[in-house]
Parts: sequence; structure tokens; C-alpha cells
Amino acid sequence: MNPFPQATILSNCKRLALCTTFVVAAAAVPPDAGAASAPKKTQPKSDLREKANEHFEQGERLRESYMYKDAAKHYKKAIIIDPNYAEAYSNLGYCYKKYGMYDKAIMQYGKAIDLKPELAEAHEYLGETYAEMGNFSLAEKELEILEKLESGLAQTLEKFIAEKKAATKDADAKP
Repeated sequence: MNPFPQATILSNCKRLALCTTFVVAAAAVPPDAGAASAPKKTQPKSDLREKANEHFEQGERLRESYMYKDAAKHYKKAIIIDPNYAEAYSNLGYCYKKYGMYDKAIMQYGKAIDLKPELAEAHEYLGETYAEMGNFSLAEKELEILEKLESGLAQTLEKFIAEKKAATKDADAKP
């Protein structure tokens, strides 16, 4: 047994204070502060989009072959290269929707729409996702947006919503 417990407590408090001070100080210093490295060169946006397009196009080919999981990987790579690639977010959402991962799909469509509010495909896919979830009021809001955008996809979404509503009524009518 320690004959001086107060000294141990005080010693432990000093250690804790010292550790806390170090952690706070370390958090305040930018990660590259003091580094003697050359400034990072940023690539022009067109170069980034060109590289991102390679992955996007590969994702398109895979998506058209119903290989949604593999397509999603390429859309993610495109987004990492170019975080402003609205179409890649939208198509990643589509892949999630195909796997029934509606929350993730909705999140990706939201990112796409934030970046490019006039992206009709994202509104259509978002509307379809809401309809598949049975949330017809939100699906119809996306339909209204498509109509304001004067997109031909409005008819596609309108038909999809009607079919889902009918299927829901049929399912409710069965004993």
C-alpha cells in the first residue's frame, strides 16, 4: 500500500493535465505545419473531370450490365477524384436503390441535386426511391420539380408512381 496516496493522486493529476495540454496543443497545429515540403500542385478541374470520367464510364458499362455493386465502386472512385461530379453521385444512388439501400440512395441523390439542381435524372431516381418506399407525397414533389424543369422524365416518374400506387392498393386489398 502506498503511504502517500495524496502524492499519487497529485502525480496522476499532473500527468492528466500534461496529456490534456499536449492533446489540445496538437489539435491546434495544422497537420502540415512546420513541414518543409513544396507547395502541392492542384490539377486543373478539366484534368480531374477527365480522370473521373474514366471511372464514371466504366461504372456506366457495369450498371448497364446490371452489375450494380461493381458500378458503385467506379462511381465512388469518380467522386473521390472529382467531388463535384453530380452525375456520379446520382448514379451511385441508383446502384444503392437497386440493392434496396434507400437511405444511402436518398443521400447520394441529395448530394447530386445540391451540386446540380437541374439534374433531372437525380430527381427522377429520387422520386422512384420515395415511391418504392411508399412515400408518394415526396415522390410527387420530385415529379413537380421535373415538370418545372420541363423534363421528359416527368412522364416516366408519373407512370412509375401510378404503378407503385396501384400495386400498393392491390396489396392492401388482399386478405
